[in-house]
Amino acid sequence: MPAENQTVQPSFNITPVAITDEKPVLLIHAGRQGISIAWYDEAANTFTGIQVYHFPSAITDEAIAAEADQVFNESILYQQHFRKIFLSWCFEESILVPTPFFDNSQSAAMLQLVYGDVAAVNVQHELVLSQSLQNIYSIPAAVKNVFAHHFPFCIQGHINACLVNIEKEQRDLLYTIFSPGRLTVVLRNENRLQVIQQFMYSTPVDAVYHLLNTCQSYQVNTAEIPLVLSGMIDANSNLYNEVYKYFLNISFASLPGNFSYADTIKEQPVHYFSHLFATALCVL
Repeated sequence: MPAENQTVQPSFNITPVAITDEKPVLLIHAGRQGISIAWYDEAANTFTGIQVYHFPSAITDEAIAAEADQVFNESILYQQHFRKIFLSWCFEESILVPTPFFDNSQSAAMLQLVYGDVAAVNVQHELVLSQSLQNIYSIPAAVKNVFAHHFPFCIQGHINACLVNIEKEQRDLLYTIFSPGRLTVVLRNENRLQVIQQFMYSTPVDAVYHLLNTCQSYQVNTAEIPLVLSGMIDANSNLYNEVYKYFLNISFASLPGNFSYADTIKEQPVHYFSHLFATALCVL
């Protein structure tokens, strides 16, 4: 939990530039990996700024709530009026259920079967129409209450509903989002979604193990599957070098061409934030 009177500092802080639209659109990703916020000028179809707060891997749900509350209380950037606010929850407790097998009364029981105790959480679900799936997910109650207080009229969903169609033009894909100590994996094989899952890792070897195990579980050839890297990974890092030992078809994610971006955003390695903008395609 943040120390008293200690300001929570973002890992990346690209302050929104002047925009033509009177009220910007705000996009938020929130989960145990951290909070990412992007400002979007709807009139100019341009992302104008971004802030990213990374959390330590052992953070509690109560500490996440406290840090989020402090961020939104202290920054003047969140005291303005927004045209729309889209909130994508990124907590790992999520299961995709074919619509014919969905029973809302059993949602909590299904999550508990996969992830264990679901006490002190809010269980929600959403239809993923393009895949005829229901995404059942949970949000820690303490975290949900903080966001409900600051953004009571935001449009909510779960990131997995957007990741289902990530880079949908690729029939075969292993898409990854790296954050400190956490890894999100999306596997599509022969145009069929196989899995969306989050993993914790301590070392580069741990992260690669999760990638290899995912491929082995679904009988995917690591020499052939296109591996797309996004998030906190660099080409000159030990993490990348470890990944490169086992995967031959590697690329870094690019910025979606559907939007324009402030120069201050494009000055950063674009794959750091590309997943945030890519998932915006399903809400904007």
